[in-house]
Amino acid sequence: MKGGEAVEGWGWSRKVQVVGKFPLQHSAVVKMVWSKEQCSFAVETYFSQSHSIVVVQRVFRTRYQIPPRDRVPDRKSILLWVENFRETGSVSEKR
Repeated sequence: MKGGEAVEGWGWSRKVQVVGKFPLQHSAVVKMVWSKEQCSFAVETYFSQSHSIVVVQRVFRTRYQIPPRDRVPDRKSILLWVENFRETGSVSEKR
């Protein structure tokens, strides 16, 4: 594994910083990289479930079969995707 390489599992991927031969997974900030399909699903669920972040996270976990202690999109990410969708019609990052 080289620096900035993606690590994948259960419908998610993340970038892990590597120093020498060992990945630094104990760092305070790990940026999760969610697919456009997953972002779109979260936005659709947000609108269909009365704008509830908690419900979006629960449905997301079920849909993508994410184990109980693994990460799901956080409040900030979901609201950013919704804002991007409202402004651009897409969940992609604004340019």
